[in-house]
Amino acid sequence: MSVIILNGAVLGAMTFPGVVAAAGGFLHRVDYACLAFFTFEVAAGIVSFGRRPWRYFKDGWNVFDFVIVAASFLPGVRENVTILRMLRLARIVRIFRNLPSLRLILVAAGKALPKSAGVMALTGLVMYLWAMIGWIAFEDTDREHFGTVGTALLNLFQLVAFDDMGNVIRDSMHENMWTLPYYIVFILFGAFILVNIMIGVVLASMEEAQKLDDEDGEVSADTALLLERIDKLQVAVDKLAADQERGREYSPFR
Repeated sequence: MSVIILNGAVLGAMTFPGVVAAAGGFLHRVDYACLAFFTFEVAAGIVSFGRRPWRYFKDGWNVFDFVIVAASFLPGVRENVTILRMLRLARIVRIFRNLPSLRLILVAAGKALPKSAGVMALTGLVMYLWAMIGWIAFEDTDREHFGTVGTALLNLFQLVAFDDMGNVIRDSMHENMWTLPYYIVFILFGAFILVNIMIGVVLASMEEAQKLDDEDGEVSADTALLLERIDKLQVAVDKLAADQERGREYSPFR
């Protein structure tokens, strides 16, 4: 993980012209050293499976590492600096593998996306209907914010994102005072209720991911305890077999 962070920092430093002018050669050497380290890591991982090297590719993270490293040596890719940097930058994603807290967030995000589809659809439907109402009611008096349904949707999206909300409302009120209750109703329902529902879905997914992680931890602990007991039992069996062998060697009836 330290090498991944170092490689990411080097790639970031290469974006500064002054740093490249002062230490460009050194940064490139460090980048090549990181690539050599990752290449050795992949090679060692494949060799570690002995006569069954294909088992290395059963892990998705191993496939991810192999693709990035192999692409760095492919003709046509290694000459393209942009693609090469993007591939090496993608290696930073591996930090999720080594940090349980980040992995937990990633799992929670994956679980929240399907559940959020309904909330997103409801939000889009409400915004479209409210944008149409705004266009019908204020098209003539406030064309800057309600000239088309697209402009009205962009205006409402600003309110949902709390982007310059005060100025948007004041500018519309300057053209038509009736835009104030229109905005208040949308903010209370769209910006508060719908957004909080989305937050609730994410929190529920976080709890579910935490429970799964705790269950995996308990299973891992039970497995480790079972393996430890098996090792102790094997030692006891080996000792008993050795004692029996010594007993046969010194038996007067042999």
